[in-house]
Amino acid sequence: MFLFCINNKKPRMINENRADLIPFLGASAYNNGITGYCTIKDIENTSKTGKGKNHELKYKIFKGNCITVTNNGSVGCAYFQKNKFTCSHDITVLYLKNHELTKNIALFLIVQIEKVGKLFSYARKWRPKRMKSSMIMLPVNNDEKPDYEYMEKYIQNIKIGNIENTVKFLEKKYLY
Repeated sequence: MFLFCINNKKPRMINENRADLIPFLGASAYNNGITGYCTIKDIENTSKTGKGKNHELKYKIFKGNCITVTNNGSVGCAYFQKNKFTCSHDITVLYLKNHELTKNIALFLIVQIEKVGKLFSYARKWRPKRMKSSMIMLPVNNDEKPDYEYMEKYIQNIKIGNIENTVKFLEKKYLY
């Protein structure tokens, strides 16, 4: 279901969000995993291993529209990344193989990923090898494939329900 990607070491960090900077994701439980920002040049000049041969930029910057999962520190935290980013070696980047990953589908999958991720900890990291053998429960369609339409509608219905409940609360509090 997911395609696992390559990770990289940490370039120099800048603690501000500007249009010319790329978000850097670390093993954090906060701020969608973003721990700082980097220039393309700093990313390009940083060796993946921290020493020795440097890798091409295409292996260090991820295109977004994916889910990122922390393997270390805040093990099992998962986030939807809409835009391009770079990340530490403590992050596994997941892309859907045969379907477009919408934000709603990502939100559905993140809940399932984090349920399994809670079984792991700092001492027992949830690296790609263990992820591949982990069981994530998903709804399936008649062809026994993941039912992405159900996932999309399920999250839409939760959002609609939250809006309706918020409106009812506000009406009750301020209009009566």
